[in-house]
Amino acid sequence: MGDISGESYQIQDGNGARIHSIEFTLDSGKGVGSYLDYNNGRFYYLFYTTNSYDIGDDLIFSPGGVFDIACYLTGTAIRTANGDVAVERLSIGDKLVTASGQSRPIKWIGRRSYARRFANGNKDVLPVCFKAGSISDNVPARDLHVSPKHAMFIDGVLIAAERLVNGVTVTQATEVDEVTYWHIELDSHDVLIAEGAASESFVDDNSRAMFHNAAEFAELYPDSEQAPAVYCAPRVQDGHALHAVWTRLAQRAGIAVAAADELGALTGEVSIHDGLITGWARNAAHPKAPVCLDMIADGVLVGRVLARDEAAHGQAFSAPVPQSAAGAACLTLRRSADGAVLG
Repeated sequence: MGDISGESYQIQDGNGARIHSIEFTLDSGKGVGSYLDYNNGRFYYLFYTTNSYDIGDDLIFSPGGVFDIACYLTGTAIRTANGDVAVERLSIGDKLVTASGQSRPIKWIGRRSYARRFANGNKDVLPVCFKAGSISDNVPARDLHVSPKHAMFIDGVLIAAERLVNGVTVTQATEVDEVTYWHIELDSHDVLIAEGAASESFVDDNSRAMFHNAAEFAELYPDSEQAPAVYCAPRVQDGHALHAVWTRLAQRAGIAVAAADELGALTGEVSIHDGLITGWARNAAHPKAPVCLDMIADGVLVGRVLARDEAAHGQAFSAPVPQSAAGAACLTLRRSADGAVLG
């Protein structure tokens, strides 16, 4: 096969039918590669020791679990002992200033790029932007771009960026030409300062191999053993704590948010066609207020959409069907405030 760096291939079954599309991008010529199976939303690791293969070489694939990406976009300013430095200019050994004020050295830096064709339409990959001042006064100091699963540290808990999208001051890109993510690992999980906002460092929850330079870690730390991930703070996926933070950021953005018992009945329509979820929603007691809706696929929260465009009957919305909802038997929309079902 020759040099596979930067190449794309198809895997076929014994009958010649295509079952996967793969993109290889290698940095060091040996180590670990990965690809995403768009059919089931899982990613797989390809383990190898060279940058080329001959016909007949064995390729070993290992399931990697749910496809999570938690990283900073190129250009993100990270607080160091010598001031703010763009993440791509950092090096192993550089000392970072954590949210607690400690100075801690970088153990490793992971990097991963996605081409347009792999990123666009995939809400698990497309970056989330926290606009300047979206969290509090001057926080972040500049627009902060992170991956959807990357956790922000707010009110003492860690919350994935995708859970805080409100469509105004916290938004998710709809398309990119290319996206490159970086993540920073310390000796243990901690909270860093990115563009002036508190945001997590990397923790290996069986996700290291998604980085293109994963082999580098094995070379630097050959005796390192995989251990269960230990987080520096509670991670919040839903519930009151999440809603409280989302509501505060939404109100800061100028979005009218009423208490759940003041919203009145939820009315509206929803349809799914050509990969898009569209429709309208209306709070009976606050007909002109935006409506935050949870996307629930087979009982699991997979995304949010904000109905905020004025329409004849209420507030209109349109959003791509989340990649993680592909193949779900049931996809419903519920009002985030109280779980009322739309449609």
